Amino acid sequence: MKKIISIGLIAFTLFSCNSDEVIHGFNYDATLNIAVTNSNGLDLLNPTNSDAFDQSKIKILYLVKGKLIQGDGGGTDNPRNFAIFKQDNRYVMRVFLNSSEEEQYPETYIQWTESNTDILKIEYSRSANSVSKKTVWLNNELVSTINPYLKIVK
Repeated sequence: MKKIISIGLIAFTLFSCNSDEVIHGFNYDATLNIAVTNSNGLDLLNPTNSDAFDQSKIKILYLVKGKLIQGDGGGTDNPRNFAIFKQDNRYVMRVFLNSSEEEQYPETYIQWTESNTDILKIEYSRSANSVSKKTVWLNNELVSTINPYLKIVK
């Protein structure tokens, strides 16, 4: 009797599965890692360098409906929309990008100082379960290499 019940349960399990049913996760790729140096190769994100950017004054702004807004970090651990950490013996900044669906090419402004700003424009590939970077421009120039990070020379 146990064999009949076991065979019945196995058959029921096999026939009740729908092969068209696929479980999907969600991929959200709206960050960009950036390394910044001067023309002499000095790391401008390393706080021990006298010429480094003052991290407390860096601002990340999003262009939405023609207005620059400062994002709220989306409830993340990075309310200023960036994090700086050490990678490959240099300091790298992870920027949480503007991914607004209201914009065809969402723009993120990195204001290093009052007079020094870079603009990242992103084309995203979107699906029901994915938002991922497709094309990246820095100051209206197409970026071809961003692995492991985008390198900016100031």
